[in-house]
Amino acid sequence: MPAGIPLIDILIFAIIAIFLGLRLRSVLGKRTGFEQDFSRQQGFDDADQDDQLAPAEVTTLNGDGVSALMSADPNFDESAFVDGATAAYGMILKAFADGDLETLKPLLGYEMNIGFADAIRERLKADEVLSIDLKSIDRAEVKAAKLRDGVAAITVEFASQQQRLLKAADGTVLDGDAETVENFVDRWTFERDISSTDPTWLLVETETVQ
Repeated sequence: MPAGIPLIDILIFAIIAIFLGLRLRSVLGKRTGFEQDFSRQQGFDDADQDDQLAPAEVTTLNGDGVSALMSADPNFDESAFVDGATAAYGMILKAFADGDLETLKPLLGYEMNIGFADAIRERLKADEVLSIDLKSIDRAEVKAAKLRDGVAAITVEFASQQQRLLKAADGTVLDGDAETVENFVDRWTFERDISSTDPTWLLVETETVQ
């Protein structure tokens, strides 16, 4: 993961729009939010600038497009947002595959936490093992942005190459192919109250396009 360039917003996004099989995909499309400490990660380091903890000076509460967000929150940086989202994408996939609820919990909102936790518990109960090998993220771009009553929502589309396997306890492959790298296109939507002192972006919705 890239690190080191201090930016203005903390992004911590999470979702897994990449669950293996219909059962794993069932948690997608729900709405909620998240947070995590990615200090030193571009767009995640708030330790050095006190003004990052201050609420944005809201000049408008409603609007569409990135320009509306920038007008309402002068601290918003689209490039930093996308960089942070890209880093978080891989972290969340790994945490989900590892069944790491402790890592996932602060990254997801209430409903997403329930969905992810249920999917992980069901997998563990079935004594199944999931692996997600993120080979590359080929594209990450903002597809939509809006501001409603002071709450900003941004949808980012990720195009990635992954190798995913779901195995039974005895090693039998239940889903995926050990020899195949698949292409995925996922859209994740994140929200943040721009008037809040909390700079965290919350995951609210996920969609697998391809």
